[in-house]
Amino acid sequence: MSASVRPLLWCCFRCMRAVTGPGTNRYFTRRLSSHRRALQLTDGLRAHLSKLLQRHKSLVQRATSAEAHQLSEEAHRELHRELSGLGQVSQLAGELEGKQQELLELNQLAGEAEVAALALEEQQQCRRQLAELEASLVRALLPRDEADEHSAVLEVRAGAGGKEAALFTAEMFDMYQRFASHRGWQFETLTVDTSDSGGCKHATASLTGQGVFGVMKHESGVHRVQRVPVTEGAGRVHTSTMSVVLLPQPPEIEVRINPNELKVDTFKAAGAGGQHVNKTDSAVRLTHLPTGTVVSIQDERSQHRNRAKALQILRARLYEGRRREAQKERSEHRKQQIGTAERYERIRTYNFPQDRVTDHRLGWTAHGVREFMDGSELFASLLRALQEQSEAQALGSVE
Repeated sequence: MSASVRPLLWCCFRCMRAVTGPGTNRYFTRRLSSHRRALQLTDGLRAHLSKLLQRHKSLVQRATSAEAHQLSEEAHRELHRELSGLGQVSQLAGELEGKQQELLELNQLAGEAEVAALALEEQQQCRRQLAELEASLVRALLPRDEADEHSAVLEVRAGAGGKEAALFTAEMFDMYQRFASHRGWQFETLTVDTSDSGGCKHATASLTGQGVFGVMKHESGVHRVQRVPVTEGAGRVHTSTMSVVLLPQPPEIEVRINPNELKVDTFKAAGAGGQHVNKTDSAVRLTHLPTGTVVSIQDERSQHRNRAKALQILRARLYEGRRREAQKERSEHRKQQIGTAERYERIRTYNFPQDRVTDHRLGWTAHGVREFMDGSELFASLLRALQEQSEAQALGSVE
């Protein structure tokens, strides 16, 4: 056999997992790597950076001038918010310039015989740091969605498939709860509408933590499951669906609800719950009159707690509506963002007989459904890849 021709070796996935050890999925990693794009400063980004640095300089001068003391509270808050955002860009640009100067000095030292070997070694390290700084600066230059830094409200709903869809919805809800636990986020169940089979027709939860929405927003859409239901006697594979919606949960100061624009109805809760059900008006229905948005909560025995949960969900939905309108005004072509009709397209398939998960947006397939739904590193790796794809698309819009 010619030395330039390598034999083609085949190995099944389970054997490969046994060799590589638990918690690894080389096929998954290999497919994801093809979607990565190096983040580098282009001529267009450099021009954009120059404008931002000029803007930052003028804001610093304004914030330190006598005029700053005459600003209203809202204008003062807006000034410092913009300064905070541009401050990171200015700092990274300064660090990048310093690292570039360091590399030039090392290039000169590399020509001196006495220190050439040491300079070459430091050159490699400097180039790696330079690439990391450049990528961080490019990310800071990309169009930012302020909602990415917020917590989130998660909504899951069973779709086509009856009992099996409800069971899968419950499993997905549990998956997100496990992932939140892995990330150190607070997961609070707000509402749960269970089915007779032990599944979940609809549920909402609050995920509290820094940057939760930015990490989780790509989960919005229709998820499809293919498997043999426990009630299936003939062993046939059924296809069911469920939908996921992630809403940014803004601080209360960002969404003020006028009490005069709110209609509050109380009624007796229905379902299991003991003596409080059908006897006390603990359930709450809130209607936001200007938008017609309605939220009903009856999970708690306390009317006060039900009202608080309903306000939390209502605030998230109103914020999402305003955010959606702002995005539409800024750019019609950014239809991939949360808040468009595309959130309801099928985004992922979970095939249990073949033990694989397919994400249709990235075009990759990963094996290990149970590992994926454990909310562990495999799921986290997918979310990072989706974020990288979003960054690449945003980079294209800036260029």
